[in-house]
Amino acid sequence: MAKNAAPRETGQRAGPLGAQFANALAGREFFLVYQPAIDLQTGAFAGVEALIRWRHPTRGVLSPEDFLDDLSASDQVGAVGRWTLEKACRQGALWHRKGYRFSVSVNVAPRQFADAGFVDDVVAALNASRFNPTLLVLEFAQRTLTSKDPDTAARLARLVGLGVRLAVDDFELGRSSLDDLADLFVTTVKVSRESVASVVGAAKGTANLHKLVALARARGVQVIASGVEDSAQRELLAAERVDQGQGYLFSRPYEVDEIDRSLEDFSLFSGKPL
Repeated sequence: MAKNAAPRETGQRAGPLGAQFANALAGREFFLVYQPAIDLQTGAFAGVEALIRWRHPTRGVLSPEDFLDDLSASDQVGAVGRWTLEKACRQGALWHRKGYRFSVSVNVAPRQFADAGFVDDVVAALNASRFNPTLLVLEFAQRTLTSKDPDTAARLARLVGLGVRLAVDDFELGRSSLDDLADLFVTTVKVSRESVASVVGAAKGTANLHKLVALARARGVQVIASGVEDSAQRELLAAERVDQGQGYLFSRPYEVDEIDRSLEDFSLFSGKPL
């Protein structure tokens, strides 16, 4: 076990919440949906983000907002995280075998990343699926990446050594600093939904976005805007040279069959590369 690392989560002593999530895993109640991201300069289909859903036996389909806090507090967060990573990599590999070449992003919970075996889990998922590691994007909260845990930098370096790309999620314009991430191997910054909503018609918000994009360009970091919901946002983001947009303006999250239909329609009618 690595120094100061959290113990490996086996799920063998699940509490009430842990038992609930363990049963959901065993019963195949969890499933993934995928939300596309679009290149704001070319209109090309750029990638998808894997998002977990829970088909609860009595409450219906639940979004992460309904259970993520409880999952994060349970001893099953590592097991569910591993399942999500494995499932997303397998699906990414299937799309690539069909000839599509786009990234697949997976969110990583802080406790999942703190597990001493996390990087080994990534290696196992990549090997089992034969998914191209350079097209796997792992998304982290900024507080996870800037943790004082001495193992953080070593784990990030190992992931980069695999070819995996690292993203900081929910980046807040005017409150977060790209300088804090300069030495942490980050390749992508995802601007938060709230920040995207704040830039249209607001000089300060636009100035903060302009500054972020300029710094990102200088460091070779990609910028993605989350929660893009209207054409005014899209036009401003494109004018500021933000790389990609993700949100309901482009697409809701869908299960695989619907994404497959969208990919077919996109390649047939848009003339844009995949």
